[in-house]
Amino acid sequence: MSTIQNALPSYIAIFKLTIRQLFLSRKGLLIILGCILSLLIAVVFRITAQGFSSVNSFIPYMTLLYYGFFTNLCAIFYGSAIVSDEIDSGGLTYLQMRPISKPHILLSKFAAYLVGTTILIGISHLLLTGIIQTHPILSKRVLVLGMSFVYTGTLTLGLFAYGTIAVLLSVRFKNPVLWGLLFVFGWERITVITGMPIGIKRISITHYLIGLFPDYRLPRDLLDGLLGGSSPKLLAVLLICLITVGGMAIAMRIFKKREYLM
Repeated sequence: MSTIQNALPSYIAIFKLTIRQLFLSRKGLLIILGCILSLLIAVVFRITAQGFSSVNSFIPYMTLLYYGFFTNLCAIFYGSAIVSDEIDSGGLTYLQMRPISKPHILLSKFAAYLVGTTILIGISHLLLTGIIQTHPILSKRVLVLGMSFVYTGTLTLGLFAYGTIAVLLSVRFKNPVLWGLLFVFGWERITVITGMPIGIKRISITHYLIGLFPDYRLPRDLLDGLLGGSSPKLLAVLLICLITVGGMAIAMRIFKKREYLM
């Protein structure tokens, strides 16, 4: 316990450095551009949209389709980069020479990734919600800004889950981004195909994440086709946490045993 406390300043320094790299690097710029693009779409829609149904369903559809795709992409690229960037720069070799725990290095960098991406995407979604909420024909029966925090929480769970998968792939395989994209846009997309057996759907992360989305203004037949039958929300959260904690534990074990040389 005292060893962890003595090394705590080192882990905090790693966390801060990773946050700085995320916000100031070209990769961080891509996240910012993706967030800005969503706001531009919202502004154009706010100016041009007139139909009651389209205005009230814009935020749910935008969150499900655009932000769902965007968070998955961020999770794979940035989750994989947690390890690969340090290997390419030689920084991991240097860190291994310090009296600090390799698994805690991984956790510090992952925490920075999760905090940084959640802040950017959460602020973006809140601004988008604020833009649409000013539309005069938006239904006032739903607290839209409050719903934005629910959406952001679900997106954060997605960043957590898929980021963990990306980290696990990065410590185990070469070309983790390729494997991650195949998993997210291959297997995970196959499982939401309408008509896919519910047993197949329930062994995907997407099934539980979609089940947590507020169903306001989303057609019931659309959700039934994607989910095949929803699980209780508390069970969905517990299963996502179990999958991610288990995946991170395996990743930390592999990372601890592997030697990374310059």
